[in-house]
Amino acid sequence: MNYSKSTLLQIAAKINKNKKLTPQDIDYMLGFERKSERNISMKLLKNLALPLSLAFGFLFTVFPKYFEAFAKSLPSWTNLSLPLLKGIDYLWDLIGEPVRKNNIIYHIPNIVLYSFGIFGLKKLFEILDKKTWLDRVIYSKTKLVEQISDGSLNLELKKGHSLLFVGKGDFIGMQFALNHGKDVSVTISEKKPKYTNIWNYYNAYTTFQDLKDVLDRAGSKNTGEYIFFPVKDDQVFLPSAKGYDLSPHKLDILCQNIRKIEKENKWKAKRIIIVGDRYHKNFVQSEDKKRALQNTKDTISLESISKKYEKISLIDPTDVVLDKILDIAAGRKIVFRATYEGIAEYKKRFYKRLEKLGYKHTNKKKGILTIGHDLSEDLTQQQTLARIIDDYYPVVLSKSVRDAILRNGYRENEFIFVPNLILEILSLRADEQ
Repeated sequence: MNYSKSTLLQIAAKINKNKKLTPQDIDYMLGFERKSERNISMKLLKNLALPLSLAFGFLFTVFPKYFEAFAKSLPSWTNLSLPLLKGIDYLWDLIGEPVRKNNIIYHIPNIVLYSFGIFGLKKLFEILDKKTWLDRVIYSKTKLVEQISDGSLNLELKKGHSLLFVGKGDFIGMQFALNHGKDVSVTISEKKPKYTNIWNYYNAYTTFQDLKDVLDRAGSKNTGEYIFFPVKDDQVFLPSAKGYDLSPHKLDILCQNIRKIEKENKWKAKRIIIVGDRYHKNFVQSEDKKRALQNTKDTISLESISKKYEKISLIDPTDVVLDKILDIAAGRKIVFRATYEGIAEYKKRFYKRLEKLGYKHTNKKKGILTIGHDLSEDLTQQQTLARIIDDYYPVVLSKSVRDAILRNGYRENEFIFVPNLILEILSLRADEQ
């Protein structure tokens, strides 16, 4: 690829002045590699400096008469004046041995040697190298790599882009970023994502100022929405009571602070989308020494947060999956299949949530739909290999198990891959402006 000098210098200036960078700027600069373009003869001369000076000195010493005759035949201007000779010999005395001859030919060994040593041309070359446009670009690229590494990029993204708050990482958030253009989303994370350079560091348990800084760097003035992924990857469906990475009370504070920052900056309130379980909650209540006081309990849940602030919507993966199951069942009896441990963990929650969506137990006249979900996805995968039961629909959370099931002969419409269901809804919500 041919790189434009002017473009590289423009991007370098942005980096050095900490101005906002587009993903295209970042890719362009990262793709550039410095190539040595020094003159080959200059390289050779540098490498031969010591041998040349030694050779000249050797010849002067071994064949002095020849060089004396040769020096006398040279034009008079090659002879140094006495004051100049004293000055040059003083210099040679400082860094080596004085020559004490006035013809310049006798000074060639020292000139060759020391011009490429601690004095002279070598030093000049080093200074010039540091001042060239190429070095400015390389310096800026190094600074850019450091900003990517520590998550401090100042970004300019497409208007309406998404800010993905993924904490320590989230598969659905990752897939959302991969499914969209680089200038359509920025990942806000506690560690550098492997799948993108377009990210910023943020820990939800740090200060209000940290949140302001990351929103500014991530271009929240022009964002379309903030998307939070508080539910744990391996508990997206039917999560336990504590199956979240970000607690409801902390998410409540973040939503409140985002609205405060928007108000301070006189920005229009942007949408907040939460991908998590509506029944995840924290409780706060007052108690005396003996008992809890009546009417003092305050419940903070994802559902209550979604109703508390303007322009907040909740995508509950469990509801999304169960709606899909009800659609597939089409009136059939729904049964749950898992190990004893899986049944103990999930069965009660499974039917309770189904019933909240309107499911009623039916007889077998219309048939049976079996849903597989277990503590370990490997156990669910094993059941797909056995193929003991007809109309067995496993609920799959991870890509690795999804790929394994497809290899085992299942078709896409014969199991439920939760991330894809959520991504379809999330992409539609994010596209709404």
